[in-house]
Order: sequence, then C-alpha cells, then structure tokens
Amino acid sequence: MTKAELIERVYGGKYLPRDLTKKTVARIVNAVFTEMGDYFIRTRVSRNQGARLTYPGFGTFSKRRRPPRMVKNPQTGAPITIPQQETIIFSPGQELRSLLNRNGKSVSGKSGHEKSHEKSHEKPADKSSDKPVAARAPAPAKPASAAR
Repeated sequence: MTKAELIERVYGGKYLPRDLTKKTVARIVNAVFTEMGDYFIRTRVSRNQGARLTYPGFGTFSKRRRPPRMVKNPQTGAPITIPQQETIIFSPGQELRSLLNRNGKSVSGKSGHEKSHEKSHEKPADKSSDKPVAARAPAPAKPASAAR
C-alpha cells in the first residue's frame, strides 16, 4: 500500500467525521508517521531496553541495535566490517496475528502454528477414494429409493 492509498482509505472510512477534507486527512497521516519517526530518532537504545511504541490490538514497534559484524566481499573475498546499526522491528499484537491467521474462519485462541499442527492430525472425511478431497468432483444426487 502506498502513502496515497493509505490516505484514500482513511479518508473513505466511515469512522471519521464527514467534514474532514482529504488534505486534512493527509496532514493527520503525515503527522502520525512524522511523530513516530521522531520518537525513534530521539530515543537512545540502552543495553536493557530500546524505544518501544505499542498500539494495542495492532502491535509493537521496537528500536534495536545491531552489533558490528564481519562479512566477506562476494567479488574479492576480502573481509569487510559492517558498523553497528540501529533498526526498527515490528511485532504484531495478538489480535492482529489471530486475524492474519484465521483464513476466513472464526478467531480462536490458537496460533496459526497450532492450527496447522492440529490439521495434520485430522482424519480424512471420506476414505472411499485415494484422491485428495479437493480434486474429487461432487457426487451426483441419489434418488430417494436408492438411499440405504
């Protein structure tokens, strides 16, 4: 999603007053991201903890320090030192994670990994054929007299 698309979606949302112009919405979006960026730029990363910005239900942005490291130049094989860097990581919140992993099903307390592990132990619904269930054509309707 681009910045313009985000502004358009926020502007078209039903949760804002109708009297806001698109230009005003753009200023609000810009102000939010500018303030987030300024917060992470101003805040120092300590050994114990870095800057954190938490938005309940969505997730947490955290500022982390990457230590310096040695790598090899792929063309020459010469060692290169990459200096220490600060970066931002995002960790989705529980609500967002469950919405991402529900795949159209109701939200449960289980993570996507637990769901996929659970599915691998389910018994097939129909053992009448070795074909995968999705590849089988629907069975033709049987007349009432042929029912068992």
